[in-house]
Amino acid sequence: MIYLDPKDIFYRSFVFTEKNQPEWEQEIPHWHSYIQHFFHSNGLQLTAEQERVNEWINSPERAAFSDMILALLPEVQAVISPDRIRTLLMAHWTPDLHMGTSVVNATIHALGLADCLALAISDRGPDAAIFALDGLNDCLAGKDEDGLLLIAEQKNLMYHSPLLDELKPENNACVCLVNTLRRGLQYRGYVRHLQDKLSGSLVREVIRKAELDGKNTVVIGPSSALEAINGEFQTHPTEASLLSAAPFVALSKYCQPEKNYLLVSAFQGEFSFSAFAGEQAR
Repeated sequence: MIYLDPKDIFYRSFVFTEKNQPEWEQEIPHWHSYIQHFFHSNGLQLTAEQERVNEWINSPERAAFSDMILALLPEVQAVISPDRIRTLLMAHWTPDLHMGTSVVNATIHALGLADCLALAISDRGPDAAIFALDGLNDCLAGKDEDGLLLIAEQKNLMYHSPLLDELKPENNACVCLVNTLRRGLQYRGYVRHLQDKLSGSLVREVIRKAELDGKNTVVIGPSSALEAINGEFQTHPTEASLLSAAPFVALSKYCQPEKNYLLVSAFQGEFSFSAFAGEQAR
């Protein structure tokens, strides 16, 4: 069983981490070919109106996942015991600005870790991070070890996305230290439901299966989803622009140790939940 102390959640938003360089203009044909083949592999045809390769190369707001995560590591180093870290999971929805970069490898090297299992949960959607947390729980089951959950999102794509126009994502990163030393909130599991709208009955069922007291449980999720249950539960909204990091950033900001928490991710008729028990429930 893993635990997450909200004090062990580190996050930051970034305007940029690198300035565009003139020589990058020479790479435009390469990336133009890349995005054409990317669309083709998904059965789609890239149109001139959709392509954003020039804007992607020359954006003044370029932020790579590895740069953002590495910027957080000095804070992380202050609380970790490197010899206890054996598992790292990376989660993101948007693609990394630097294609093919291994963020987990950069983190392992920067922290001086050894013999680590490291995986990435890519392009899953806004629940990528809470899904990855469940993977960490599986990886650490029965072990006297800790793990790191790395989360990053960025705002620049090589193609136009109406969805991202709507979400207006920020360049942001988050690192969560999870432990098996019974410090912080106790993890009570992940579940996903297909449903058009969040309902009080669904939330109560998830809380019941997590063996939590609903009266002492705070629901954290998108404000658009929480509207349906306001008045029935204590709630806190997430910042939509943070994408998959949003529920963990909100948990860090609002957490009271004695409360239980239910993190909610909502997207296109799918609701994902991550449950935590506070001190009074253990």
